[in-house]
Amino acid sequence: MKLLRQSPYIWVTWLTKLLAGEAQCEWASWFKAHHKYDKLPSDFNLTQWTAEHNHMLQERAQFYRDMGYTVYTEDQNSFMLEGENGEILSGKADIVANRGSDAIVEDCKTGQPRNSDQMQVLIYMLVLPLSVQHCAGLQLDGLIKYKNDEVVIKNERIDQMLKDMLKNLIHKISSDTKPDQVPCYGECRYCDISKQDCTVRVETAPKKSSDHGLF
Repeated sequence: MKLLRQSPYIWVTWLTKLLAGEAQCEWASWFKAHHKYDKLPSDFNLTQWTAEHNHMLQERAQFYRDMGYTVYTEDQNSFMLEGENGEILSGKADIVANRGSDAIVEDCKTGQPRNSDQMQVLIYMLVLPLSVQHCAGLQLDGLIKYKNDEVVIKNERIDQMLKDMLKNLIHKISSDTKPDQVPCYGECRYCDISKQDCTVRVETAPKKSSDHGLF
C-alpha cells in the first residue's frame, strides 16, 4: 500500500549514490520522496549494525570531548531544509564538534569506503550551517571515520558545481514529472520498493552465457 505525501520529502542518503555515480535509477528516489509505502523486508542485520555504529560514535564523541570540543550527536544534528517549492531535504549528521571557529562534521561508517560517503558529508557541510542553530555561521570541515581509516574533507570542496548538482537533483526528485526507471539487478537487489510499486523491478541475477565462441 502506498500513500501520497503532502509534499516531497527527501532524505540525504537517497541522493548521495546518484550524485556519486554509484546509482542510476533516479525514479527510486523520486518514488520515495513522493510516497509512503510498504517496504520490502531486508536481510540486513540492523541490530548488529546499530550496536557497532553506536559504539564507534560514542568513542569518537569522547575523542572530541577530550580534545576540548563541544560535541553534538545524531538527533541533535537533525535538519529539515525547505525548498522554494515546499520540498523538504532532511538528514542528521553523526557528530558535530566545534571549538571556537574550528568546526567538524563527522560521519562514522562501519562498512567499506564509498564515494557516496564523501558526498553525504559534503551535503552535511553545506546544509548544517543553514539549518541547525549550533552550526550557524560556521565553516565546517568534514571527516569520515572508518574502522581502520579516515578521510578528511576540507571546506574548500564546497563549490558552485556541488551546489548546482544538489539543487538540480533535488528539483528533479521533487518534481511531479517521474524520472525514467533504470532497472538492473545490481541496484534492484538492494532497493526496498516492491514489484507491486515498481513493476520493472529485476529480481534475478543475469545468467552466464558460455556458448558464444568469442573467447
